[in-house]
Amino acid sequence: MSAVLLPLYLVIFIGLIYLVGIRPQQKRRRELQGLLSQLRPGDEVVTVAGIYGTVTEVEEGETILLEVAEDTDIRVAKASIARRLAGPGSDLPAAAGDAAADRE
Repeated sequence: MSAVLLPLYLVIFIGLIYLVGIRPQQKRRRELQGLLSQLRPGDEVVTVAGIYGTVTEVEEGETILLEVAEDTDIRVAKASIARRLAGPGSDLPAAAGDAAADRE
């Protein structure tokens, strides 16, 4: 009887690891890729370092220009954008990135 249960337990354990660990991470990665592909000038964003700014230009390659203060632009990697904030012309509710993180 235990010879049958051991493989069953292994399958259940691997399934739980997939459902709890791998699947949510894949979903978050898809959402982030969608966000990065939709970045447009005028979007207010937060970087993973906590820098708040407004996208002024999406450059070729994987960089964007981010206005952090009046007449102060910095060049950051697209991958460093953590979330987009609700701003003028945005169809997102305030802190939409936080709501997605809370669901996981």
